[in-house]
Amino acid sequence: MWTVPSTIFGNMSPSRQTTLDPLSDILSAMRVSRARTFRFESNRPYSLHFPEGQHLTYGAVVSGSFELCPDGIPSVRVSAGDCYLLTDDTAYITRTAEVPPVDGKCFFEAHRRKSGIIRHGDGEPELVVIGGRFSLDDVGAEWLRLALPLLIHIPAGSPEGVPLRATLAVLRHEAGSGSIGEKLVVARIAQILFVQALRAHLVLHGEQERSWLAGLTDPRLGRALRAFHAAIAEDWTIARLAAEAGMSRSSFAEHFRRRSGLTPMDYVARWRLFRIRRALLEDNRPFAVAAADNGWQSRTSCSRAFRALFGASPQQLRAHETTTEGRRNGRQHLPLPV
Repeated sequence: MWTVPSTIFGNMSPSRQTTLDPLSDILSAMRVSRARTFRFESNRPYSLHFPEGQHLTYGAVVSGSFELCPDGIPSVRVSAGDCYLLTDDTAYITRTAEVPPVDGKCFFEAHRRKSGIIRHGDGEPELVVIGGRFSLDDVGAEWLRLALPLLIHIPAGSPEGVPLRATLAVLRHEAGSGSIGEKLVVARIAQILFVQALRAHLVLHGEQERSWLAGLTDPRLGRALRAFHAAIAEDWTIARLAAEAGMSRSSFAEHFRRRSGLTPMDYVARWRLFRIRRALLEDNRPFAVAAADNGWQSRTSCSRAFRALFGASPQQLRAHETTTEGRRNGRQHLPLPV
């Protein structure tokens, strides 16, 4: 396995990332980070069970096929050229045969070669899968789950899968090659694959979904959201957002609520607070400075909104992060209000 413990959208504080597109900005504020990447090769039947965990699981099939069985939803057949993303922390099974499943983590440990490749059986592999996990903190994971289905499956034959196939070809060449810089290259390619899978899903299904993320795919709402995320500290009102979208104020507000499930100003407040939260966890700026840098001028009202969204005050959040457990786990476990 290859591990690169870095934030996939960079280490710069979000309040200073004024040129990010909306999706990059959102994932940065959610503190999505790289975890592990693996290459699995097999020419023998197997059934592997993986327990739930606080992460996003992704995979790309280089050759062969297998059945992917997440708990709670119908299984899918994943074949060469397909990519998939499990967005929840649910347990799942991967299998090529109807045999009793064994623990996937222990199986991977037992079959990992010195090269880092996990090999099941000798000889030419029939199945080759490259995959891994992206870790999220609890709050970011919860909000992302609200906007995405448990399983995203991008078939090889879909037009939206063309960029994924090109990325997969490079990943296939790099993963397990032993080349200089392999770990860094694989980590960056996995990052690209992850974003391309989200993008493909939004193109395929965004119009049918009602979520804060689906609004990014709407041509008119997308213009307004790109403008907001590019200058989040500026003075944003419904009228200004509507002007960016080329719509009347009332039409914009109704259309935004119908597509995203939020009012425009709820969306503005939410992402300002997410960015403030990340700033508090990742640098030493005072709360009032982080709030102002993200467009919130009243320290008192910002603190009140922060507690309402995250279930803890800014001071409690920072204090929790500095505990021994917080330093060891690299994440915080404060409750998220329903």
